[in-house]
Amino acid sequence: MTAVARLPSAGRVLAGVAGGVAVAALLAFRLAGHDEFVTDPVGVLALAAGATGAAVAATRLARVGNRRAGTLATWLCAALLAYLVLAAWAVWAVTAGHPTAALAVAAWNSAWIPPLALMQLTASAAIRTGARAPWTHSVLVAAIGTVTLANALLTTASEPFTGLPTIAPESWRTVIEPVGAFATLLGVLALLLVPVTLWRAALGSEGSARARIGIAAAGATAAPLTVCFCLLLAVARDPGAVEPSLGSVAFLVALAGASAFSTACALIAARGGVERRQVAIVVRGTGLAGAALAVIGTGTIIAAPGLRLGATSVAFLVTAVTAVVGGGAWAGTGRLARILTPQVPNDKGLAAPTGEVPVTGLTPREAEVLAVLAEGASNAGIAAQLVVSERTVDAHLRAIFVKLGLTPDAETNRRVRATRIWLDHAAANRDHRG
Repeated sequence: MTAVARLPSAGRVLAGVAGGVAVAALLAFRLAGHDEFVTDPVGVLALAAGATGAAVAATRLARVGNRRAGTLATWLCAALLAYLVLAAWAVWAVTAGHPTAALAVAAWNSAWIPPLALMQLTASAAIRTGARAPWTHSVLVAAIGTVTLANALLTTASEPFTGLPTIAPESWRTVIEPVGAFATLLGVLALLLVPVTLWRAALGSEGSARARIGIAAAGATAAPLTVCFCLLLAVARDPGAVEPSLGSVAFLVALAGASAFSTACALIAARGGVERRQVAIVVRGTGLAGAALAVIGTGTIIAAPGLRLGATSVAFLVTAVTAVVGGGAWAGTGRLARILTPQVPNDKGLAAPTGEVPVTGLTPREAEVLAVLAEGASNAGIAAQLVVSERTVDAHLRAIFVKLGLTPDAETNRRVRATRIWLDHAAANRDHRG
């Protein structure tokens, strides 16, 4: 896949203006007595804040030199604003009985899906170098595009309804149900692809590379957690009997919060020199969010009227589930944070200066591979950051070892010896420039 197209400056301004108008329109509809969840100030302002956070992150990502991640964060901002614009259009069209009402509702009902993919693309791009995108990005874009189109064409609001329907299952019907179910499964699997790939690369790496890739993996995990929250709302509706409008507003807040979390992770990963405290906050935040979903879902089922449990029994069971799941998540995320934390607080300066090949005889690409290896990356981690296959990484490493004269030795590790050579040359370059 070629480099991501940049949103022109005029387009960014137009998106910002359209988003501002949409927010004002939705709040005005609320004041006029339209009480559907889509006009709730909490959800509207949360989405606006999420879009603003993405715009800020886009600027800072570009400033640290990661233009690809910055561009993707810009598109995430635009997608969240588009969701607000479509919501305003849908409310107006339904209220006015306009002929475009069905089209507006269909577009609005699918506009929440693209931001999920853009969250993952932004977090993942933060650790990449070069203009190429990995195959996982291409698969994700194709799958989410297919799901969005299928949802828009196959899912319609149950009529008649007053205002816009909530996300409660009974508010919608799907034409050709098997196709809709397949599209949903495709979307869920696609959203697992990027985080699984990144977590594998992170846990196989060492040092600062492990921390940076782990931060990006946590940012990509926010999207499937958001989908889990959406599914949890269905459980909360039945058997939990939770008010659909309240659950729908909570979903909008979750979508905005996940966007902010993903872009924040992208910014941390792109800057390099990840700190122990940052790793702990990100990993614990991700793990505890997942634990909270598990506790809420289990608690909703336990408290369902159909089970006919007494208040004391419900309180005891919910407390026990919270203690077990919450305690396990706290301990597990603490251990994971320690695993991901680099031994050296800041590994800045390990990379060679731009335009220089620090070790005589290596090609520029081999120097890049050696630089990432020196950060502690595994073959999967190197492949993730340089956007090449692991087979290509293995070939580069074999060539590097030969050129550096590093023959297999039972007593020493060639990766460690190559790293030591890189560090020595990088230090010499810094001394020469000083």
